[in-house]
Amino acid sequence: MPENQQTTKSIEKFLTELDVRIRARYPLISINTYEEDRVRECLKDLVFKEKHKEKPLYFWSRPLGLQKIVDPKEGVLQTPASVGDTEDPESVLDFIASQEIGIFLLCDYAPFITPYGQEDPTLVRRLREIAWKLKAMKSTVLFVGPTFPDLKTLEKEITQIELELPQEAEIEESIELQLDRFREDPRVRVDLTDDLRTGLQQALLGLTAGEISNVIAKAVINCQGLNADSIKVILEEKKNVIRGSGSLTYVHPEPANNLGGYKELRAILERAAHTFSPQAKARHVEPCKGILLVGLPGCGKDLCKRVASSITNRALLDLDFGSIMGEGGGVIGSSAMSIKRALNIAGTIKGILGISEFEKAVSGMKSSNKTDGGETARTISYLLNWMQDNKDVLVFATANDVRELESEQFRIGRFSYIHFVDLPQAEDRFEIFKVHLSKRRLIPEQFDLDKLVDKSKDFSGAEIEGAVKDGVLEAFIDGDRAAETKDILKAIDGITPTAQMMSEKIEEIRGWARKNIKGIRNDSVVQQTGNAGARVLEI
Repeated sequence: MPENQQTTKSIEKFLTELDVRIRARYPLISINTYEEDRVRECLKDLVFKEKHKEKPLYFWSRPLGLQKIVDPKEGVLQTPASVGDTEDPESVLDFIASQEIGIFLLCDYAPFITPYGQEDPTLVRRLREIAWKLKAMKSTVLFVGPTFPDLKTLEKEITQIELELPQEAEIEESIELQLDRFREDPRVRVDLTDDLRTGLQQALLGLTAGEISNVIAKAVINCQGLNADSIKVILEEKKNVIRGSGSLTYVHPEPANNLGGYKELRAILERAAHTFSPQAKARHVEPCKGILLVGLPGCGKDLCKRVASSITNRALLDLDFGSIMGEGGGVIGSSAMSIKRALNIAGTIKGILGISEFEKAVSGMKSSNKTDGGETARTISYLLNWMQDNKDVLVFATANDVRELESEQFRIGRFSYIHFVDLPQAEDRFEIFKVHLSKRRLIPEQFDLDKLVDKSKDFSGAEIEGAVKDGVLEAFIDGDRAAETKDILKAIDGITPTAQMMSEKIEEIRGWARKNIKGIRNDSVVQQTGNAGARVLEI
């Protein structure tokens, strides 16, 4: 079966799963999503299926109380029928407990279960009692909202189901509906070739149905229709939407020639890119799951992420794990929901997920039960399990020191390649100087690069860039002139490289790499203050 048919519609997958669980008498089901409208429409479709025709459908919210939306005999009610005295979170449970049949959707109910981050024991106990009772009835309670607390006291009674973001087929349907409406308006010009329609569809991946409608509307207003310029507007708005999630950030790619030196590493990036090509897929080549770069600070590991985005032609989303753990104000389960939402977006876009300082992101599992009730451990476990099963997203993680991590946190299987990045060799420093001089509209051939390379022993790529910046500034202050070799040399003399300031720690990291990263050669060992050769090693 073609892939686009395997993942045709997230809504059909959701409806099938929901139908099975309701008929299997799962009494309490949590649907974690921002797309409440989408869930409501799904339920209206569900109750007209043969197995659910006899069930009335109710929606509840705190301001409106419980309302009957669909009646088995009358169908969808033009005016929802309100049920009196059900606005209170406890009173609505009393009504549900008295009903032998029905589907009840409780919207944004989670905050009442855990007010101020602590569970309400009375409400939790009431939910458990209802769950036991509903197993013998044809009634099901559904919760919908951005998060649902992960409570030990309810984990055996409640099950969670995911509503995935719209897939290609659903986005295509949405575009077609919008186009039909626009064609009726003479003020709106629609000029989309087949390639532009495909580009538009790809640009909308990773957004909710509501966000898709919003960004298309904005593009139509800005461009007086849908055309080639619309895609630029949509991509820019998409960046703002994803930035608003708090945990993901769009990062602009860097051209491959901005990575000075490190030819072996560039070859590895190109090797990973090949695994995502249509030809590789036709040959059943396993896509690259991820790359972990371990090594000294300032050696271009984060730059490699942006270069990988350029080489693979995939969007780069940086994951901010600090925002993940800080989201929700300490409400139980909010971090787990945040990581699920971020990974759902990354999976839908099928891009690159960047994780900087990976060792800090996945540390803290052992102490989590004592410090935050296991919230950190559950969130990290979800990320690691996702990395194990993931096939659509290239995970690109960087770390300075992974010696304190457990081996299962960064083993092969979660990453296709694990590499140690040392300080740049002389030939690498030569190329790095050329890159940073060219960036500042200087002609590298007019500089004594051999002297600069010789003078910059033990320098990282970041320190070389700093020396070039300082040299350019020095030349500007000294008579508003172009920088020369002497200016860069003076700047180099003013920098003490980190490799010399932290020589013992760096040698310890190198020693760990020699023992634990297969393939590292002993000729990478040098005196602590000598010039270290760049070693990018592959498992």
